[in-house]
Amino acid sequence: MNAQLVTALCLFLTSPAAAEDGKSLGRRALETVVAHLNDADSEVRERAIRVMGETGNRGAAATLRKSLADPDKHVRIAAAEALWKIGDASGLKTVTAIINDKPAQGPIANSPLVELKVISQNNIRARAVQALASMRGKKAEQELFALRNDNFGKIRDAAALQLARLGHGEELEQFIAALASPDEAIRHEGASALASICSRNAVAPLRDLLAGEASVRVKMAALEALACSPGRDSALAEILSLSSDKNPSVSVKALAALGGIKNAKAFEKLSAVVEDTESDLILKLAASGALAQAGRRPPAALIRRAADSNSLEARRAGLELLPHLTDEEASPYLENLLSDPDLNIRLEAALHSLKRFAAPERKK
Repeated sequence: MNAQLVTALCLFLTSPAAAEDGKSLGRRALETVVAHLNDADSEVRERAIRVMGETGNRGAAATLRKSLADPDKHVRIAAAEALWKIGDASGLKTVTAIINDKPAQGPIANSPLVELKVISQNNIRARAVQALASMRGKKAEQELFALRNDNFGKIRDAAALQLARLGHGEELEQFIAALASPDEAIRHEGASALASICSRNAVAPLRDLLAGEASVRVKMAALEALACSPGRDSALAEILSLSSDKNPSVSVKALAALGGIKNAKAFEKLSAVVEDTESDLILKLAASGALAQAGRRPPAALIRRAADSNSLEARRAGLELLPHLTDEEASPYLENLLSDPDLNIRLEAALHSLKRFAAPERKK
């Protein structure tokens, strides 16, 4: 890693913005991220770059710009988004170039190998479409409408999804209509899309879907969509019912969806799960996370259990509860998680640490 970046980040970390007692932890977090920016694994590089973008540190701009030339296009897209988050638009051309890099279409059917390459290339293009919309917001609408006429359905669908996220009703209706399909795969795709759109207009159709849905994966996708949609309190009965589902994965999604619903029944259900000594740890963590949205602090004993758990899912869920603790309370857990066996958790813990102890807007 180049010395210029390390110096810039260290200055950032030791600035008045960083709390005195968090410098050591912040330094470790910084080292964790920097160590993986040039990792041999492209997915690791991508994750580390995302963390740098989330910190908001402009000192990383020079290195992130170098990553715009990374051999892996997913890494380039991540670098462009990270740069955008720190106020640098230099990656926009990279994203646009990836979108415009269309697979060739021959006059006859492609061989299986060529078809796989086309699918891979369009998956990357679809990811770039998502990045474009994330970066430019409504200013990307003209380009997104043009992409609705792309030769490939994957790109047309990606553009439609982003337009729906930006509030275009016609595109939203396409995904809502998919919920009524007799084909389970299409219902799942529709619910999964709505989970990234998070529209109030989708709540009633999602509620109706859950009332009679048998597929576990469709239920889970629909609950994820409800969890982020305003007005989900109108689906309270369905969510409450599924919070006691025999499938624990469905219950976890339902408990998470209860978060932010201002209703006594929702609060009682969540409290009962957290306080029940027989409840599964993952269920308790999901319920505690939902209650935290209403200002209820997670129990210290619960976070301790999560941090000490052999379950990757439990440690990850416990990590997501740490923002609800004070710096003093969270620091020991972050210290341990920075040494977690799982790289993704180490990087996520690094992000939490840098946000706490090196965020530009942080006050003493």
